[in-house]
Amino acid sequence: MPPSGGPSRDRIRVLHICGAIEEALSFVSGKSRDDLTRSRMLTLSLIKEFEMIGEAASRISEPFRKQHSQIPWDALIATRNRLVHGYFDVDIGVIWNTIDGDLPRLLEKLKPLRPHDL
Repeated sequence: MPPSGGPSRDRIRVLHICGAIEEALSFVSGKSRDDLTRSRMLTLSLIKEFEMIGEAASRISEPFRKQHSQIPWDALIATRNRLVHGYFDVDIGVIWNTIDGDLPRLLEKLKPLRPHDL
C-alpha cells in the first residue's frame, strides 16, 4: 500500500464501511423500531457502527471521494460527528429510518468500490 494513503487504503476503508453497514443490518434483522426503543444495548451497538462508518469515511482521500461523488461522504462523517458529540440527544427515529432505508442502498453503492484483490 502506498504510505500516503491512495486508492488501496481508500478501498480498504470502504471495505470497513461495508462491514459496519452489514453488521448494523444484521443487528436489526427481524427487529422493529420498537425493539430499538426498548433495547439500550441495540441502540448503542448501532451507534457504534455509525461511528465506525463515519470514521472510516473521514479517512478516505479527497480525490477518491471526488471520484465517487455518488457516495454521501460528508453526510457519513457528519452523522458520526453528531453521534459522538451529541450522544445525549440521539433521535432513535432517525437512527431507525437510516438503517431501514438508507444503509441498504448505500451498501449497494459501496460494494463495487471495495478492494478486488481480497
